[in-house]
Amino acid sequence: MKFRLIMSGTCFDGSAHILSNDEVLKINNFKTKNDYSSLEEMYSELSTILGEENYIADLLTNYWINKTSISNSSLNFILLDGNDNLIWRSQEILNLIDTPWDEKVPDEIYEHIDTPVLESYIPSGNPECDAYPCDKRPNILFYYQELKGTLISYSIESDTEPKPEEFSHTCITLETPNEEIELVNNVLYKTQILQREYEYEDFRGKNLTVKLFTLKDV
Repeated sequence: MKFRLIMSGTCFDGSAHILSNDEVLKINNFKTKNDYSSLEEMYSELSTILGEENYIADLLTNYWINKTSISNSSLNFILLDGNDNLIWRSQEILNLIDTPWDEKVPDEIYEHIDTPVLESYIPSGNPECDAYPCDKRPNILFYYQELKGTLISYSIESDTEPKPEEFSHTCITLETPNEEIELVNNVLYKTQILQREYEYEDFRGKNLTVKLFTLKDV
């Protein structure tokens, strides 16, 4: 039988883009020249300043793009049957480490369980999800929208009707000089990592954040 798990609550639609010192100067000069008081006010101009072939906040960056849910008290899950009928709604899907499934996940899966699941990641090496400047990335343009509703769903095939206690999730912490944001990373059904799908998007905008962090901020 086919089922669909829908993750709802406060969604995160965000990205990070690595800037050169010249690009930082271009953005700050544009902001001053046009009397903008914040980057949020000039958000729609950033692609023009940096070049649409280089940067579109939610589609194209040279670092990472991530679409998921924020792990907070609004996080909840809905299970639908193959005809999209509601089976249950639950806030009782726990972090993997708080479930009996934690000890049953195969080692070859568990060793990658904390690797960030990202929509795109450009640099070579293991995926990272942060907006914290360092010597390797001294300037980072950080963007995210908080959305209320649903971005992600998951397909499940099972001979029996899945129960909330058979699911779990893992989290990653997105670190910036200003805050840390706890994001849902993987969702598991028993010991199986489920693949993100974006077929049941249903949300409305809540908050927009755009920050330019440099080494001076750390």
